Amino acid sequence: MEWKTAVDEFPVAIVVVDERGQIVYLNKILAERSGLSYEEMMKNPQNYFHKEDYPKLVDLVVKTFVEKRKNPDPPLIVRAFDKWGRITWLEARTRYVEINGKPYCLLAYTDVSERVALQKRMEELNDYLRFLNSMLRHDILNIFARIYPLIELLEEEPDAEILQKMKDAVTKGIDLVKKMKELESSLEFVKECYDLREVIIEVSKSHGVRVSVEGNAKVVANSGIYSVFENLIDNAVKHGGATEIRVEIRSNDEVKVFFSDNGKGIPKEFANKVFTKGFTTKGTGLGLFIVKKLMEHYQGSIELVNPETATFLLKFPKASEQVIRNELRESCNYASVEQQK
Repeated sequence: MEWKTAVDEFPVAIVVVDERGQIVYLNKILAERSGLSYEEMMKNPQNYFHKEDYPKLVDLVVKTFVEKRKNPDPPLIVRAFDKWGRITWLEARTRYVEINGKPYCLLAYTDVSERVALQKRMEELNDYLRFLNSMLRHDILNIFARIYPLIELLEEEPDAEILQKMKDAVTKGIDLVKKMKELESSLEFVKECYDLREVIIEVSKSHGVRVSVEGNAKVVANSGIYSVFENLIDNAVKHGGATEIRVEIRSNDEVKVFFSDNGKGIPKEFANKVFTKGFTTKGTGLGLFIVKKLMEHYQGSIELVNPETATFLLKFPKASEQVIRNELRESCNYASVEQQK
């Protein structure tokens, strides 16, 4: 039929369902985007949608038939999978129609993946802004609160020890602002592929410590990836007295990075506190906290697996699983992750 030829070329996925719930027509764009065959889409549409969302879609179709709705409801947002397992967010709208006296439900699917990703990103940004605001108000005000009485004491009688305490407080305030700048990097929307070996070696140059890296992998991150290893190395040198850093990178279903040093280790009583905001024996108490926040932003994780050797395990999603845009998949060598030794 001529109308089918026209609808096949329409840029929106169209599906026609009869009153028995059988698909009698779908245009080719849905099959093309899913990577599934036209026949499979017609026969087993439930394989295309997320198992939690498909029943909602069925309910919407039933409701459309029962109420004979000709004006679309507010759209239903559902998740669909292509044959490679990647998720696409679709906006589904329905409309009741009668063709030659027979009832049908028309479904139109629009890809809203970018909009959903943007909404999620905006929620993350709002959460971070609230977090940064509360941290600055709390910590900076505490520093000022410590400095002010020291100024009053100096007005009464000059004292070198009091002056040093003031300098230390100001230095801590400066360090805190620098750490805030590192946290801001986690707000960057644009992500790129980073070679872990290159990042670690580049960061280590400013610390005067020997770093050995075994293996390699590419991960998707933003410039905050440098802060991850900057803080780990800084923590090893300043708190552990390390002179040598050992890094082992493994890439299988996920990228694992084992980071350890030859320093004095971490006391067992501190092991479950190292990622807590403000916990420190000296410094701002934000270094490892920032590392944890950044790793969460990359859909990864970090844990202390051996306090005696200060061994941390960082886990990243493989670039091939994390990237959706074609240009990023290409820059990350989508099909493979090179191992180097």
